[in-house]
Parts: sequence; structure tokens; C-alpha cells
Amino acid sequence: MKSYDVVISGAGPAGCSSALFLAQKGYRVLLLDKATFPREKVCGDSITA
Repeated sequence: MKSYDVVISGAGPAGCSSALFLAQKGYRVLLLDKATFPREKVCGDSITA
């Protein structure tokens, strides 16, 4: 059984950046999301030129 220091639910921008920051600091991080990756999502596609 694996153990983690931090479990983050949601792999959106905030969850991903938090997981990356903590992992770089040496924490064992588990990042969970209900979607499968890669996923179709609107991000910068909605911004007009």
C-alpha cells in the first residue's frame, strides 16, 4: 500500500499547480480527477484574437 503526504482532488489549474509545487518541495502527492486524460476542455479556445 502506498502512502502520500498530500491528496489533491481535482486536476484543474489549481490542483495541478499545487501538486507540482508540493512535489518539487519533496512531498509525496496523489492528484485525483474524475475525468480521463487527455480530456476535451475549453481553455484559451474561448478568447478571441
